[in-house]
Amino acid sequence: MSALTFTISTKDETQPAVRRHARYWLEDGSLVVRAQDDFYKIHRTMLHRHSKFLASLSPSPTKTERSDGAVKTVDGLVVVHIPDELQVRSEDFACLLEHLYHDAPLDESATFPRVASVLRASSSEQLDFPAIHAIARTRLERMFPTGPEPSFTSAHAEEALTLAVRHDIPSIRKALYYSIATHSHDHDDDTTDSAASRRSPLSPELAARCNALLDNLISHFTPILFTVATANHMACTDVLADRWMPLVIQPALDENGLCRPLETLEQIIAVDWAAEGLCEECVRDKRAEWRDEQMDVWARMDGWLS
Repeated sequence: MSALTFTISTKDETQPAVRRHARYWLEDGSLVVRAQDDFYKIHRTMLHRHSKFLASLSPSPTKTERSDGAVKTVDGLVVVHIPDELQVRSEDFACLLEHLYHDAPLDESATFPRVASVLRASSSEQLDFPAIHAIARTRLERMFPTGPEPSFTSAHAEEALTLAVRHDIPSIRKALYYSIATHSHDHDDDTTDSAASRRSPLSPELAARCNALLDNLISHFTPILFTVATANHMACTDVLADRWMPLVIQPALDENGLCRPLETLEQIIAVDWAAEGLCEECVRDKRAEWRDEQMDVWARMDGWLS
């Protein structure tokens, strides 16, 4: 977003030029807030109603002097500088204001980057807007699976996992860990995918947890994949023995299925086993068994991630 440059009106003539935010420089604003290098002229009462932290930063009429005796003002309003150590991004603050002013509320159409921005800025670690933070958490949870969902991937998985861990959103963490662990290498050799090139890097700790999860998934699933399934009837067991290599093992090897047990089991379930010669009872029983295997993998992940 473009920004206009102007100079702070202050008793200290050494102050550098600063940027007025192109959208949130409101003529009837009653408070100037600085986030990184952007200045926002907005409404004091609205911010204070939602955030006790920002209210505590706003100076009273008797506390407007800097340590050198000068008063930093813009348009006659004292500037509230969001502390740099909070690491509040200006673009995140702008997204928070868009929700507050109903220009782009966090409804069902809100994109992941917008939800992520508001979640960060509204958190207790940053500007502490508890009601808005709760809305952002709910929106984030609705964007990602809370249970086993084979073939789920997202270009935002890494950033979403970082947010889910940092802001304690356990409901979506497991699906994100699984997706990253089993699909992260899909993007290693893709230099044409601009979205992949913008994927947020994981912290070393989270990357290590994903790698450890992948090792556990492979160790657990390898004997399951390479052990030919049996059925209740000998004739059906013979069919499974004959068709297991071409219909199960070879496709899994071709599609990296050993690393993705949920997806591979889903593909096994999808095979038209009746057409291959299994009786109706054995098809039903085997599919239920493979569904149970999926749920067993999902349950074991709790221990592998602990």
